[in-house]
Amino acid sequence: MKKALVIGYGNTLRSDDGVGVCIANNIASLDLPGVEVRTCHQLGFELVEDLVSFDHVIFVDAAIAGDATSCRLIVPTEVRPLVSEHNVTPEALQVMASELFGAKTDMHVFSVRGEMFEFGWEISPPVQQRAIEVTDKISALLRQSTQTVPLTDSIFG
Repeated sequence: MKKALVIGYGNTLRSDDGVGVCIANNIASLDLPGVEVRTCHQLGFELVEDLVSFDHVIFVDAAIAGDATSCRLIVPTEVRPLVSEHNVTPEALQVMASELFGAKTDMHVFSVRGEMFEFGWEISPPVQQRAIEVTDKISALLRQSTQTVPLTDSIFG
């Protein structure tokens, strides 16, 4: 069985910014075989070594603009993204995992556009609905990715 990692990140004290953590917790509650879930405030370089232990990694975060929900495959690149410890991206982690460990891990980024980023614990109702939709899409992708068949993009249509 293949192994997958879901990393939900964001500031849970800034309302909708915490939706990535919320979705990761939803995925954890499904107790899917072969799936590990982690949450964090922001991505950091310390995650690189952990990523290479998985066949598939899914990042989940809030977005301040764009589509209500989106998913994109991180395409391996030889371009080194500009990063600092305060702005680590999934792309930067993929490049580092590849260069340092030769990792060929499939990685996706799911984004959910937030509506409210003020201080608070509550996620706004529209973003709660989006979180349910994205949880369903991620769980479908995870069920597929932990099998031995190649991934397809059919769930995103």
